[in-house]
Amino acid sequence: MTDPEKWAVYIQYLTDRSKRSIINEIVAQEEGIAMASSVLVKVSRDEEERARIMRAEKTELDYISYMAHAKDEGYAEGHAEGRNEGRKEGRQEGEKRIIELLKSGKSREEIIAEFEE
Repeated sequence: MTDPEKWAVYIQYLTDRSKRSIINEIVAQEEGIAMASSVLVKVSRDEEERARIMRAEKTELDYISYMAHAKDEGYAEGHAEGRNEGRKEGRQEGEKRIIELLKSGKSREEIIAEFEE
């Protein structure tokens, strides 16, 4: 087999597990292909490491995004609850004030005028 044919077989069958023995034989015979194979293994490992790092970064970003969203939801819920409680307290205070004014003998117009101020 000529050198170009060895390269062609190597490239064509590199990922075919059933042709592993032929690939190993070519790698053993041809120094250039052996070097290429070594670099390819290193690049593959580097790619696996890059993919692992990217997964870890994505997981961290997903967590940060989830926490920010949960914080925003909690803030909105607390804000709405606080407003509702404030309105309730305001109504109760207003009712108490009206009762006090009525007990003091003020007229309806005087009471209305006091709340308009």
